[in-house]
Amino acid sequence: MRILQVSSPQELGGGEIHVIELTRALREQGHNVIVAGRQGGAVKPDVELPFRNALDLKTVAGLRHLIKKERFHIVHGHVARDYPLVLGAARSLPSKVVLTRHLLLPIKSNFLYRRVDGWIAPTQQILKTLTHLKPQASAVIPNWVDLERFPYRPHGLHRPLTLGLLGQISPHKGHDDAVDAVRLLGPGYRLLIAGKGEDHYVSALRKKSAELPIAFPGFVSLPEFFDTVDVLLVPSWEEPFGLVVLEGMASGIPVISTMAGGPLEIIRSGINGILVPPRDPKALAAAVAAVREHRDALILPARERAEDFDIRRVVPRIEQFYRTL
Repeated sequence: MRILQVSSPQELGGGEIHVIELTRALREQGHNVIVAGRQGGAVKPDVELPFRNALDLKTVAGLRHLIKKERFHIVHGHVARDYPLVLGAARSLPSKVVLTRHLLLPIKSNFLYRRVDGWIAPTQQILKTLTHLKPQASAVIPNWVDLERFPYRPHGLHRPLTLGLLGQISPHKGHDDAVDAVRLLGPGYRLLIAGKGEDHYVSALRKKSAELPIAFPGFVSLPEFFDTVDVLLVPSWEEPFGLVVLEGMASGIPVISTMAGGPLEIIRSGINGILVPPRDPKALAAAVAAVREHRDALILPARERAEDFDIRRVVPRIEQFYRTL
């Protein structure tokens, strides 16, 4: 198939890694894939266009010219602000338009969405947010983990027991709850908060945790970070999917997550991880103490669950969705 992937973000995040890995996997299967994005964009596009905003007619014209020239079977957009550009460019052309919705937030109705041939949602919960659009076709196809990149390598416990929190440092990711949980746990535990965030919030969080065994290592490499932690915390108030959950589970690190969004469709609490209510430091602390006692029983079932999400299993489902359209 001839496939155009469209992704405009400037900064590299989970969605952009998704596009990069999908493109690589499809090319390995022999498909002709071209990526369009912003100049200097995170996905390192083959075709660079302005992508100034969702009404950028110059980008629409550039995409339309590209679609006509290459005669793509599929045009796949991944970011909400790119949806109108993709749909405007593909209007009245034979290419099939696929949009992936990565967020739990309801999407506003737009007459352009009548032109979408197929929607992909990583979870059932996200798919439900699209029902008012009355999709012509839709599929729940999860995000994935590359098990070759994240080998199963459980390790002995550190002293003190080390908790890890990885990703964007932001209030809705539950960092304050994790700090409060460490305070409740007392001696014998420490927390590594890895990632970056807004300076004012990171400063406030550092001040709050000043007298606690909490460190801020900044940017870290994966999967090496998992060698330094004994339990992975994902205390988000809302998590559309939760890729880091899969990465920890694949690596042999027990995961404690909130029952908010995607993790509900990944973790069976008490079997391959632990789920707790969001915004509940007491429940988070209690789960950490429980995992310390039952860690070995959780990690192998967690790895087995992660295998269901291996990239080599998931990308063929996207290929099949393309072919069905």
